[in-house]
Amino acid sequence: MKVKMNIGDQVVEAEKMTFNPIEEPWSLYRLEDGTTVKIKLVVSDVFKLPSRDPVTGLPQLIIRSSNIASVEPPEAPPSKREVN
Repeated sequence: MKVKMNIGDQVVEAEKMTFNPIEEPWSLYRLEDGTTVKIKLVVSDVFKLPSRDPVTGLPQLIIRSSNIASVEPPEAPPSKREVN
């Protein structure tokens, strides 16, 4: 499907590409207080421009994406855990 997009001060016609995610891994970070932060980038749309990169000759793409984040608090020490 062709769509018109504003690129800087130009309007170009780009082709919306279909795609299938192969893998969307999480990046994990441990904070000094033991909290774990998980984040991943999720692509929602890919558009192929009619032009090619002048240096590499590769197609130019515009990629729309979102960041998904999750925060997991540190586990409570065994003495603080609730016992069932």
